[in-house]
Parts: sequence; structure tokens; C-alpha cells
Amino acid sequence: MISLISRWPLADGCPADLVDALKALADDVRDHEPDTLLYTVHVHAPDPLDSARRPIHPPPSPIPASNQTEVVFFEVYRDADAFARHVNGPIFTRFRIDYLHCFIEDRSHPGWPETHTPFLERLAGFVDR
Repeated sequence: MISLISRWPLADGCPADLVDALKALADDVRDHEPDTLLYTVHVHAPDPLDSARRPIHPPPSPIPASNQTEVVFFEVYRDADAFARHVNGPIFTRFRIDYLHCFIEDRSHPGWPETHTPFLERLAGFVDR
């Protein structure tokens, strides 16, 4: 199993068309990449606890899209072949090409966003829901 977190710095907030494209990307991966076991897309959220570590009531408002600084992907693949099929496949490739302008481009790898991607080895835990 291949697990990773990939953080992509945004060039200038998270515009509405990018939000829609990220949702469509996740749906397309779910529908067309059966060896992708988990694929979630996130932006930053406010801390739900106050300085004493108690829940804030009412909960804080979401961070505005214009103030978002990165998109975070959490992904799990059946194996390295499944991960390679995703990264080299048409769904991811089309997204990367069409929305590269929304991210900071990697100067050492033109045509790709700058990414910070640690790979993970599961030691323990569970997934529920």
C-alpha cells in the first residue's frame, strides 16, 4: 500500500473554478481508478478549539477561499503501480495542465506544481466512514 500527503501551495487563494475542479477530480478518481483506495482533497480550516483547548461555540467561520494558501491531498493506493497509473493517467494529467496556473509552479520541473509530498507507512489505526 502507498500512502501520502501532498501539499500544493496556491499562487493566489483558491478560486471557485479550482474548488469545482478539485471536487470533480476526486469524483473522477473515485469513478475511474479502482486501485486508488482513498483520495481526499482539503484546504485549511480554523482551529475548532480555543486557547484552553475547549470547543469554540458557535464554531468559527471557514477560512475564505481568497485567504487559502495551499491544497492538501491525502491519498492511498493499492500499490506503486496504482500510484503510477494515477500520476501518469489522463485524469490527473488533465487537471494538472488545466489548473497549474492556480498553483506555484515548480521551477525545477516546469509544467508541474511545487509539491511537498511525504510518503507514509501505516503503523496502526483505522478508517471509519
